[in-house]
Amino acid sequence: MPAYSNDPDPQALAQLCSELVKIDSINPPGNETRLAEYCARYLGDLRLELTVINHGQNRSSLLARLPGKGNKPGVLLSAHLDTVPPGLTAWKHNPLSGLIADGNIYGRGAADMKGGMAVILYTVSGLKAGLEGDIYIALTAGEETDSLGAKAVADRLAVVPLQGIIIPEPTHNQVVIAEKGALWLELTTFGKTAHGSTPAVGVNAVEHMRLLLDEWDALPFNLPAHPLLGEFTRSLNTVQGGVKTNVVPDQCMVSIDMRTLPGQDHAEIFRQVEVLIEKLSGCVEPFKASVVVSNDRPPVMTEPQHPFVVKFNQTAETVTGTRPAPRGMFAFTDGSILAPRLNLPLVVCGPGQPNIAHQPDEYVEISQLTESAKILLQALTGLLSV
Repeated sequence: MPAYSNDPDPQALAQLCSELVKIDSINPPGNETRLAEYCARYLGDLRLELTVINHGQNRSSLLARLPGKGNKPGVLLSAHLDTVPPGLTAWKHNPLSGLIADGNIYGRGAADMKGGMAVILYTVSGLKAGLEGDIYIALTAGEETDSLGAKAVADRLAVVPLQGIIIPEPTHNQVVIAEKGALWLELTTFGKTAHGSTPAVGVNAVEHMRLLLDEWDALPFNLPAHPLLGEFTRSLNTVQGGVKTNVVPDQCMVSIDMRTLPGQDHAEIFRQVEVLIEKLSGCVEPFKASVVVSNDRPPVMTEPQHPFVVKFNQTAETVTGTRPAPRGMFAFTDGSILAPRLNLPLVVCGPGQPNIAHQPDEYVEISQLTESAKILLQALTGLLSV
């Protein structure tokens, strides 16, 4: 059984979260090593088995193992070390202050997801012995960009017997079992420069991009809405092209963000774009374009009836007094890397309001931290007991 009661110390949890927020791990550039070292010292004091994964350029992830006393398959707890930048909007509080005030901890990453990281560290500190299976803790670099840490962790845990994954991303302690996939494409058209007064001499890459996007907009994606994730979406989010008003542009690049649903094939979507380029190359002279994938994360869905989800829901209901309803989230987590590669069920449940993440004056409620710690402690006890 755990070494401490089901009532976490709110002040200790708040202070731990505050200390994590104070350590700059803004991505880009990342610089997660300092925070990984802090967490390694924290977990090292508990005599856990630690593996520091060095990604280079002051970037690191941390993988820890708390051995169990039995042979039951273990549980993976995952949190990301990096945060998004604070942005250009003025904050009321220093984004790296970790200020504790009004029942909250303020700062960049307080909700996404140093609050969830604090919950993992604090909870594991109370599980010094006694469970029947191992607990693995993955603290990863790069979740906000390319999930390089999660990919490295998945490689190292490929043959480890595990029951499932718990990620305490901010869900206001609601149980999430599905997340949309993300497919980000970069389309580039190529032309030839010329003076703006003689456009016929050149090849206008911006005009050619317009032709390509017209074809893209006409592609049918007639998908029914998913019961937990809603509709498939696609959004043209960046455009770069041209250098001066009087110069015909020889290059134009756009980025497209698609949020996909279970059952959608990312490779097939990519192929559809290649077909559009081939079509225009055959009927527009000269037409040259390319498409590359900048982010590819499959949608993730764990069935509500999965034993791992059922057990976790029972724990959440015991703590909150409310039976969790199946929920999905539109954003992605490291679960989009870990769950498919390890072929494991995924539960996302953690402190903080999702709409506060990435916002100025980001914060997490101390009451959310303590509730999350109760849920995680009891979930681990239930999942890893005989």
